[in-house]
Formats: sequence, structure tokens, C-alpha cells
Amino acid sequence: MTFTLHTPPPDPAPEDYPLFRGQTALMAAALRLVSRDGYRYHHVQTAPEEKVLSALRTLHEKHHVLISPRARALRRKAGIPTAQVLLGPLPPGPQGGRWPFVLLSDRPLRGEHMEDVRRKPLLWPAYREGEWRPTYRLGLDEKGDWTWYLTEDFHRELLEKALALAHAGDWPGLIGHLKALGGLPMFRGVWQQVRDIFRRVKGAWGDRHLRSPEGQWKTPPWRRAEDSLPKTPLSPIGMRLYREEPPRTLGEWLAIRP
Repeated sequence: MTFTLHTPPPDPAPEDYPLFRGQTALMAAALRLVSRDGYRYHHVQTAPEEKVLSALRTLHEKHHVLISPRARALRRKAGIPTAQVLLGPLPPGPQGGRWPFVLLSDRPLRGEHMEDVRRKPLLWPAYREGEWRPTYRLGLDEKGDWTWYLTEDFHRELLEKALALAHAGDWPGLIGHLKALGGLPMFRGVWQQVRDIFRRVKGAWGDRHLRSPEGQWKTPPWRRAEDSLPKTPLSPIGMRLYREEPPRTLGEWLAIRP
């Protein structure tokens, strides 16, 4: 009788980690993992660019975060703790800087400060005012479904700026601000918050602000910004998540850094 020995495939290298297309793609991936796959425990942090490879390698050695989907499914079937790491969008600027990532798991991990998203929302950062700042919150909506929202502080900041521009009659500034809101990741929670900002701003204008210096507006100036908003919220189902052009992996990205 002849026995064939199968050599297990080598562990994936951190250099082969596939990069997300951007902020929206990463948030869609996190939303899927939490809502569909039960990865309810999370820990968000940042790593300096020069240490991101070693950070991924350490997490893989401790929690097997880089294994294949098949190997991950086998671990879950066997009742073994399963974790994944999602590396954030490319650090802005020529000097790179810190790289955000979130560690997600289906149960608390030994040696990690993991939070249950049902008790403490997952806060994800965006690069604002020269640093990574908490900007998005993953939570349940009124129907009990998971979605992304703007954090309370950021939502209030955007609303207050819009109202100030409206009361001042600064139409170019207001339209630019409202159009910029259309570039946010329009998951259901964010989409509802942005539409609420538009509603509040239009209510604050009043008849006086709806008149142009030459008379009545033929088309209200806010219409240009409102028409650019998506009519329905963004769905993570079927969204393309990973980059299809170089740099496609973390190793490719690091190789082209100056």
C-alpha cells in the first residue's frame, strides 16, 4: 500500500495581504463580518508604516488572521476561535504615517483587549485635520440591522457648519459643503444622517434665503447638491472590495514607497 503525504500549504506572508479599494470597501467588509459572520469582538488601533508588516506577522502568529477562507471555515467548524484583520486605506501623503487596522473575532482573544460591538460600538477612523480621528460608528438601526453611522461629534460638526453657511447666505460655501457630504460612505445610517442635514438646512433657509439678489431663484441653489446624493443607501452586498490595479498587496505598496 502506498501512502501519499500532502505537505500543508505555507502560511500566507504579510506582504501578500490584499489591499482594499478604499475606505468604503473596508467598511463594507467589516459590516459583512459583523452582521453576517458573527465577528462581534473588535479592537481598533494604528501602526507606524515601518512596523505594519511586523504587526500583521505578530497577529498571525497569535491568532492566525491571514489563513485562507477554507482554513478559517474549518477552524470555526471545530469551535476554535477565529479572527481576521482588516487593514485600512492607504496612508495619505508622501510620508505615509500611521496605518489603521481593526482586529475582528468571533469571541474574545487571549491577550487582546477586545470589545463586544453589541455593548461598545466599533469606531472606525478617517484621516481628518492631519490625523486619524474616530469618524464612523457601526451600530444597530431602528429595525435591528447593522449599519454604519457618522459618530455623534462628526455628525454635529457637519450639521453646524452647514447651518452656519445657510444663515450667512454663503451659497458657494454651502453648496460645496453639501456636495462634499455626498462623498461619504453612504451606508444606510450615514445616508439617513446626511439627508437629515439637508432637511435641517433647507428648513433654516426660509423664504428670505430662497431669493436671489435678482429675484426668485429659478432653481433653488441647494438642488445641485441634493441631486448628487444617491437615491438609496449603499449596500455591502456584491461590492468589489479589493484593488485590481497596482499596488494590489501590502508588499507591492511598500515596494514602491520612496
